[in-house]
Amino acid sequence: LLLAGEGLGFWAQMAALLGVYALINAVTASLAIALKWVVLGRTRPGRYPLWGVYYFRWWFAKRLEPLVHIKWLQGSPMIRRYLRLMGARVGGDVIIADIDAGAADLVTIGRGSTIGSKTKIANVEVIGNEMVIGEVFIGADVYIGTSCTIGHDVRIEHHAELADLTAIPEGTVIGEAEKWDGSPGVKMGMVDVAALPDFAEATPRRRALFDVFYATALALIPPVSLLPIFPAFYIFDQIDDVISEFLEVSYLWYLPVLAWPTALFMIFATVMIIAATRWLVLPKVRTGTYSIFSGFYMRKWVVALATEVTLETLTSLYATVYMRAWYRIMGATIGKGAEISTNLAGRYDLTEIGAKNFIADEVVFGDEDVRRGWMHLEPVKTEDRVFVGNDAVVPPGGIIPEGALIGIKSKPPANELMAPGDTWFGSPAIKLPTRQRVDIGATWTYEPSLLKKIWRGVFEALHTSFPSMLFITFAILAIDHFFYPSIQNREWGMLALSFVAASVVIPFLQTFVVVGVKWLTMGVYEPIMKPMWSWWAMRTEAVAVLYWGLGGKVLLEHLQGTPFLPWFLRLLGSKFGKGVCMHTTDITEFDCVRVGDYCTINALAALQTHLYEDRVMKVGRVHLGRGVFVGANATVLYDTHIGDYARLRPLTVVMKGENIPANSEWEGAP
Repeated sequence: LLLAGEGLGFWAQMAALLGVYALINAVTASLAIALKWVVLGRTRPGRYPLWGVYYFRWWFAKRLEPLVHIKWLQGSPMIRRYLRLMGARVGGDVIIADIDAGAADLVTIGRGSTIGSKTKIANVEVIGNEMVIGEVFIGADVYIGTSCTIGHDVRIEHHAELADLTAIPEGTVIGEAEKWDGSPGVKMGMVDVAALPDFAEATPRRRALFDVFYATALALIPPVSLLPIFPAFYIFDQIDDVISEFLEVSYLWYLPVLAWPTALFMIFATVMIIAATRWLVLPKVRTGTYSIFSGFYMRKWVVALATEVTLETLTSLYATVYMRAWYRIMGATIGKGAEISTNLAGRYDLTEIGAKNFIADEVVFGDEDVRRGWMHLEPVKTEDRVFVGNDAVVPPGGIIPEGALIGIKSKPPANELMAPGDTWFGSPAIKLPTRQRVDIGATWTYEPSLLKKIWRGVFEALHTSFPSMLFITFAILAIDHFFYPSIQNREWGMLALSFVAASVVIPFLQTFVVVGVKWLTMGVYEPIMKPMWSWWAMRTEAVAVLYWGLGGKVLLEHLQGTPFLPWFLRLLGSKFGKGVCMHTTDITEFDCVRVGDYCTINALAALQTHLYEDRVMKVGRVHLGRGVFVGANATVLYDTHIGDYARLRPLTVVMKGENIPANSEWEGAP
């Protein structure tokens, strides 16, 4: 609004807006880092009372961290610099795909180490009525795979190696060049250090040029996510001009009618921008080994960054019929009727997903392997009717045979060990001799009618654009009624006050809309089985999209670790006792969750009340007794009861139907 009042032309306004947005990103990131040191200083190891002053200071610093967008930095030298600014001790040539540390300033990472995506350093955990904080030491030339979880007071010596989905419990010491695998992690052998390739090298000049490039890209690419706003609001104005010819009322009376097509076009334009970026910057991805100082690595990183930035707009497309169309545009080979709900991050040419597959949320699918500065890419393939569960890891080179099932938080064994129709679960995976199978009829699962496809396409187009529509509606109301009059009258104090007030009120309104939609469309969740193409399953997926993409993003994620998150989850139907501390929002069928007094549920943990095996949604209850501890990255499946004061260590999976006795402690997947 301020820029428009300066009499700038369209292109000048666009350039100015993108520049302002880049500046805002830089300032907010700097502010988050500075406030961490002002509020908390260097984190002190020890035990502190839950809900005490030190807990609050730590919690406040953690809530500021998302302002930095650490996922934008992944795989670049910038992530090392950010962690150093946060107080971590990070050596040169460290490659970090993605990391979430409870206390980054208590982490040491030696020179030349590699840390894979979705790594959780759980060196801060809430256990009972205490917050426990410890240090983590990772030596030089250490390799940590994908989706690993490392507890507090862990020491990993030089040249050691952790396989994908490995959990290292607190207090563990891993010796030099040892190989560990599994949940819980155990020693599997030794690394042949002499057989490893030499470190990738580059001249100081090349390193400096790469640093400049990464810094420039991080300043310029995030504003690209704003570009769809310009054509979208052109459409907004055109529709308004047509309607205003027939209606002699303010456009505020029919604002959602304008905002919904605008939101739909924003999503469409965002998809086109990502696709254009992919084909312009990285027209071909081939199997091979590439230096992290190569132009290819840099271009692949740019595509991954552009995807990560624009996924802020596109997250609601996950698990919809539109996801496979998007990935086909991006160059992946996607079979007919495949259901996909995960980010492929630039590996499109190397991805082949068979017909009728189901690739669930947060699956790591053929992620590149990096060690000693060399990135190794291999194709990954699933044959027809494969199911890959939430948070599973399919390694590069993996081939999953027809009809196979890979369970949640699981990784498949070697290709030659798998046969069609197998079921594999765990880390390391074990072959399950049998599992529950349900056949409700192909027209409701694998072979829907044309009418069902059309209806689902229309319904998903509406509900995926609903969060953007609602935000546009609320934002324009705030602008017209509060911001714009303040700007016209140059009442800058009132502008600041109304801006802060709107930033508080709008998230609450959006969250209450989610609550209302849940009760109007689903009522009370009960244990049930429904096929994927049923109207019930479509409605509950819509509620999940709104919960994550609307209420979760704007409010609930910020309430993690406070007494207030259970209040809002109760509004959705969950049952929570007093004194519950939750550092996760991973709940779906809310009424099926019961959490007793004084439970502590740590970061990235999930109370998962459904599975989608055989394209049938199976819903059951999860009951946590009094004083239960759920560790970081742990998952409790449905039809389970966790007894009073039981403890589930990090990266533990409680399988469906299991009962955990009171006062016992468990770890592992399974």
